[in-house]
Amino acid sequence: MDVAEFLRQLEDQFGLTVGTLKLSSIVEETPGWSSLMFLELIAFVDDCYGITVKPRQIHECTTVANLFSLVQSLSSSMAVA
Repeated sequence: MDVAEFLRQLEDQFGLTVGTLKLSSIVEETPGWSSLMFLELIAFVDDCYGITVKPRQIHECTTVANLFSLVQSLSSSMAVA
């Protein structure tokens, strides 16, 4: 999984200008962040990566880097299974 592509897909999902998100970006400080975006994020991960994440797992991700690591980790564990 490529970090740049992950960031671009997130920005596209949330209607953000390319370059808005960085790995150091705080998830809850994303422009327009809301409970609806939280749910969209769960659906995004499922749609794009075929990974089911629990709301608790997303909530524990403070930064976009944490989110990327979570998706990467779950993706890797699915490949092994």
